[in-house]
Amino acid sequence: MTTKDVALGAIVKHIHEISALCRIHVEDIGALCPKHVSTRWIYDYNICMFIIKYQDKISRYTRIDIENIKFLRDCLAILKKLISTFESDKTKISDCYVWLCKGIEALQYLSSSNNNPFAGILSRSLLNYTLGSDFGGLWCLAFAFTPKGRYYFNQKFVHGAQINESPAINSFDITNVTFVNPVEDIQSIYMDSIFEEGSTEVSLDMVEEGSIRQVTATIDPPMLDLADVTSSSNQPVNHFVAARQYLKSILEQFRIPGQTITDIIALFNTYINSDNDIFSDDMIQE
Repeated sequence: MTTKDVALGAIVKHIHEISALCRIHVEDIGALCPKHVSTRWIYDYNICMFIIKYQDKISRYTRIDIENIKFLRDCLAILKKLISTFESDKTKISDCYVWLCKGIEALQYLSSSNNNPFAGILSRSLLNYTLGSDFGGLWCLAFAFTPKGRYYFNQKFVHGAQINESPAINSFDITNVTFVNPVEDIQSIYMDSIFEEGSTEVSLDMVEEGSIRQVTATIDPPMLDLADVTSSSNQPVNHFVAARQYLKSILEQFRIPGQTITDIIALFNTYINSDNDIFSDDMIQE
């Protein structure tokens, strides 16, 4: 465990202790602090917001490491946005890929440009347990089958081109986040899988064509609290390769004959590798 891992665990423990203290002094503070829920670690975002809002009153009872709490709040604001996106029944699977990429990049930005001591750890964890996992190929594959996705994969992973995109951090409201009641804010989806180790098997609860309501693990792995996240090393992920491997695994699960699988994978390679964009008209319309 590195020094940064210890620091993340310490600040998380710090806000949990403050939360418990605030709930004891609720009448003096004039508001009820959200309670830490181990199975819904994202509630820690709401605790951070509460502490920042009522820091003057809370400081009468205890020391507050407000700078690091704000650093943690910024990281959790990004993860909170991802949760609300995954929660929506209007979110397409291909959109999940885009938002995960944005979330990972935004956390990297906080680490490199804002000297946020927790963002790098959380960025690596988010990558390793989403796009970097076996299940990550599904999101990659879904994005590859969109006009923008095919073009992006062709340019980035075939030609190695630099794709000009707006900074990912601009997609997240870091400085002006509205404080809301956690019960109203987060309803049914948990992103605990970001920080879980174990099986990456999933079942998809489809509610309409092209959309996903919920992703539920079929095998329950050990549950980890936010304080247990560690800065495990991450390897660069080629999302074209990940999409292809996932496509192959799907075909194998349906017991498609080997030669047919080979032919389908060859067609998929041609589809991505070809500079003749079959979606060119669709790209113009978009």
